[in-house]
Amino acid sequence: MHRAAPASTWQSRGLLVITCVFGLGACGDALPITCARPSTPDPTDYREGGTENDVYMSADWDGDLLFFPGGAHYRLFHQLGERPRWWQAYLSFERSGLGEASVALAAGNQVELKAIDHESLTVLNGSCVDYWLLVVAGGTASAGP
Repeated sequence: MHRAAPASTWQSRGLLVITCVFGLGACGDALPITCARPSTPDPTDYREGGTENDVYMSADWDGDLLFFPGGAHYRLFHQLGERPRWWQAYLSFERSGLGEASVALAAGNQVELKAIDHESLTVLNGSCVDYWLLVVAGGTASAGP
């Protein structure tokens, strides 16, 4: 004689199926886009900023920072002549950084490093929040952050 599984077992299996079906859509690149994104998947080239004492800064601390809306990404040409040994990203809610507000170190997916070489580094705003961006990077002769 065949016995039916207890209701709690079927409920557990049903919950597992629902979790698997809906959970798979929430992984990796399959995430739904929940905020507006730039119209192109290509990074925006940025050749401004300057290098001094083997340290590149995309702008001065109180200068015009880069507008960095959710999903945007930049390829910053750092002028170091070598692959940076270190880099840091700072964010502000104001364009002028320390000129009118403050800056803070980026965390999590606010600034994701996508590529880095002797010529440039590419960063992505993986969040849906608009920021103003300052990137600092250094080569072998600089002491680092």
